[in-house]
Amino acid sequence: MSALLAFLERNRSLKLLSLFLAVALWLAVGGEERTETNLNISLELLNMPHNLMITSEVPSHIQVRVSGPRGLIRTLTQSRLTHTLDLSDVKPGRQTFPLGVGSFHFPRGVQVTRVQPNPLVLTFTPTVTRTLPVQLVFLGRPPEGYEVKSVRTRPSKVKIKGPANELDELKFIPTVPVDLTNLTQPSTLATDLNFQDLHLSMVDQTPILADVDISPKILKRTFEGIPVVPQPQAAKLSPDKVTVTVEGPWPQVKSLENQNLKATVSTGNLSSGRHRLKVEVLLPNGLTLVSVTPQSLAARLEKK
Repeated sequence: MSALLAFLERNRSLKLLSLFLAVALWLAVGGEERTETNLNISLELLNMPHNLMITSEVPSHIQVRVSGPRGLIRTLTQSRLTHTLDLSDVKPGRQTFPLGVGSFHFPRGVQVTRVQPNPLVLTFTPTVTRTLPVQLVFLGRPPEGYEVKSVRTRPSKVKIKGPANELDELKFIPTVPVDLTNLTQPSTLATDLNFQDLHLSMVDQTPILADVDISPKILKRTFEGIPVVPQPQAAKLSPDKVTVTVEGPWPQVKSLENQNLKATVSTGNLSSGRHRLKVEVLLPNGLTLVSVTPQSLAARLEKK
C-alpha cells in the first residue's frame, strides 16, 4: 500500500495535467455538435476471375449515411473514400454481397445509419473470346465535290471477350461513327469500337485508327465562246471562237471561268493567203482537254 501511495505521489503535477488533458479532449469530442450526412463512396472491384464478367448493372458509388461529430463528418466529406470488393471467389450466376454497418471502417464516434444499395446484387456470366473484323461506320458525307475512294481500319480485326450468346450473333464489330462532313483530303482518324450496350470488351486494348482516302470528284464542264488568238502573225480567223470541254478535280473545274482558257492557232512561218489551222488550247495545270469544237478553222493572212 505504501508503494502505491509513493507511486501516486511521484510526479503528481504531470499526472494531474495528463488527466486534465484527457478529460478535456473527451469533453471536446463527446460534447461537439453532431451532424448527419450522405457519403458517396467509390466502389472498386478487385480480383475478377478472367473467365467471368459482370452482366448486371454495377453502381459506381455506394451511398452511406453517417452521423457523428461535425468535425469528423466534415473531414470525411472532404476525403476520397473507396470501398473495395474482392471477387476472387465468385462463381457464375447471381451473387449477393451484404453491405451492412460493419462493412465500413470510420473513425470512432462516426456511426453508419444507412447503406444503399444493400445488399449489392451482381450477375456473373462465363465469357468466350472471338476474333472479329472491324467495320468502319460513317457519319454524314464529304463536302460537295469530294468522295471517299477507300477506307481501312488498323487493326482490321480485334479479339473480343464477352458472353457466348452475344458474340455468337455478331459477324463484325462496328466503330463509333466517323464524321466525314469536313474532310477534303486523305486523313487518319482515331475512333473506337461501338459495342452497342453489349457486355463486350477488347482482350488487347489498342487504339482503333481509320485511314480514309478522300479526294475531289472529277468534274467535266463545257465553255462556249472562247476567243482564238493567232500567234505570232495576225490573221483573220473563221470562226474566231471555239467551244472547249475540260475535266479535272471538282473544286478547280467548278471555279474555272472563260478567261482562264487560252485558245490559239500558230501562224508562224506561214505565207499570205488562206490556211487551215489546228486549234491549240492552253489549260491550267491539273486539267485535261476533252474536246475543242471546231478542231481547226480557216485563217487568212494578208500580204506583209
